[in-house]
Amino acid sequence: MKHAWATVAKVADWLGPDRSLTERIALFSAMAVVGPSFEPGLQPRRTVHQAVATGVISGATLVTVTVAQSSIEAFGRVVSRGRSDHMSLMRRALGTAAVNAGVAALGYGVARLLPSRHDESLRRGLVRVAAQRIGHAAVITTAAGAALAGLDAIERRSPRASWVNHVPIAIPAGIAVASIHIVRVRREMDRQGDPPASAVSAFPSVALGAIVGTGVWVIHIGERTLARVVGVAVRRFVPQMTPLSWPVGHLVSASVIGGGVYVAYLFVLRQAEQGGVAMEAAHQTAVESASVSGGPGSIIAFADLSREGRRFVNMALSSEDIESVMGAPALREPIRVFIPLASAVTPQERIGLALDELVRTGAFDREVLCLASPTGSGYINYVMSETLEFLTRGNCATVALQYSLRPSPLSLDRSATGVDQNRALLFAISGYLRALPDDRRPRLVLFGESLGALTLLDAYYLRTTQAMEHDHIFGGLFLGAPEATRFLRSWRSLTDTVDPDGRLVEVDNFYEYEQLRLAERRPFVVVNHHDDPIPKFGAGLIVRVPTWLGDPQDRPAGIPRSTRWRPLTTFVLTGVDLVNAMDVIPGRFTRRGHDYRTDIPDFVREVYGLTATPEQCEAVEKALREREMRWARQRVVAEQFARAKEAIARELTTWGVLDG
Repeated sequence: MKHAWATVAKVADWLGPDRSLTERIALFSAMAVVGPSFEPGLQPRRTVHQAVATGVISGATLVTVTVAQSSIEAFGRVVSRGRSDHMSLMRRALGTAAVNAGVAALGYGVARLLPSRHDESLRRGLVRVAAQRIGHAAVITTAAGAALAGLDAIERRSPRASWVNHVPIAIPAGIAVASIHIVRVRREMDRQGDPPASAVSAFPSVALGAIVGTGVWVIHIGERTLARVVGVAVRRFVPQMTPLSWPVGHLVSASVIGGGVYVAYLFVLRQAEQGGVAMEAAHQTAVESASVSGGPGSIIAFADLSREGRRFVNMALSSEDIESVMGAPALREPIRVFIPLASAVTPQERIGLALDELVRTGAFDREVLCLASPTGSGYINYVMSETLEFLTRGNCATVALQYSLRPSPLSLDRSATGVDQNRALLFAISGYLRALPDDRRPRLVLFGESLGALTLLDAYYLRTTQAMEHDHIFGGLFLGAPEATRFLRSWRSLTDTVDPDGRLVEVDNFYEYEQLRLAERRPFVVVNHHDDPIPKFGAGLIVRVPTWLGDPQDRPAGIPRSTRWRPLTTFVLTGVDLVNAMDVIPGRFTRRGHDYRTDIPDFVREVYGLTATPEQCEAVEKALREREMRWARQRVVAEQFARAKEAIARELTTWGVLDG
């Protein structure tokens, strides 16, 4: 029997050596939050996306709980004065439980003094949420501390049962809680009629849980090892800080992990910018039209246009394209002006180049002049520009100023530059238009999608929709405007001030726009799909319940009724939804997430005041799908052909047939 007890003790120690209360609570919390991460979001998730979301939520919980609880545990050690006899260990456990009970009461008290408000600052909200989270963790630690005190008493009375105090129950208990929650989530989804949160069947779910658990364990081991090394160094070189060595160690290890994440982020930025200027095989040849930037006579070099700029000018419609679809002669050859970052150092210089290009191409002599603000990478929706060119039969011009080379999620730090550029260009264009006779003045319209909508709308932040009309703007179409768009925030909270005449409307689709439209025209339209996470994702999700997660029975189609708001979980899951919302297939237009291609033709026609017969509208929509598919196919073929040529050249070089 004695050998059996020894064997059990060795197995327990092998599975998990003696760990502090902080580590046990952190591991339990990290595994317990896995359950809520399986709640449905705005978009369906694949297995890999579910793994990323679960890993981020679990890892963040592990780090934050460890840092917070290690500080509380350090205070408990100060109270126990570092004694290590059996009675002192028991007293220390009870003391830690008492300290955590006090911290829990304090945390809940602070949270109660700072109730949620829709107009509160982010700092205030973060204080409230942090107090609540610390309170929750402290409650769990209080119960665990009391339980450990009981285990210490058992060990003191029966040394053979000491293995009980070493059994690694944190992760199994956390997994049990997570499993119970997942079952509840599935049942609530079925009851509310929500679609599955992810395409994960039973076996992948088990595998996913094992992978996540292993990942959390590895992160924990690394963080714990580094924290111990730092703690030993603190006790050795700064003895007076010995009581704080453990929390200092955890703080340093968390900082190292954060630093590693930041370095990885910088690497991603560099890779994204290199991709933003890359020369695509399908767009290597300079355009021959003088009506676009980079063409003959242009002051913009074709090589400077960036990847999206070259796509934009290459895809301009020809007169033959327009005539074949519209069934009528083209009136003009469309103008496309694109000013890339590489064209000039300062925004002022780029604005000057834009005006020069507009004058050179004769853009102010066209029926419609469109100022399009691109997304972070410089992308301008092909469906919009081609619809405009079809419906005007080429009698239009589109101008865009690039402000970043990265995808929109990585370009938020460049949005201020985009706003300033658009504001200055609008001022310059409106000034130019004022000097023209009314019968020669083109119809100025605005277009922005995603971050492009933010950088264009925020050019009028602290101004009104009346100011837009004073600048001779005929209409504006803004798609998938991010939650951080300040103009929309002020419009929603101060509608009577920002939009006294009701010129701006926000809708989900064209049918809804038609139903809301009054006898008087609504010239400015924001289209945000209910299931698009981009207009909903922001730091506010961490601190308060968003309006779109209100009463489940009042939620619009596309927002799951079974989903509940949780500070970190909702924020991360909505962030993962951003990736899935932009998952589009060339040539297949669907009204889902951040895909607005189906909406664009109707809104462009209506908002920009264009006319076409039903037959022409049908022909345009068919041509838009076919052209997008054809261009996507050409890019894939050209890219694969270029790679094959490079591979052949490398192989021949190794044979000595070609010179290296």
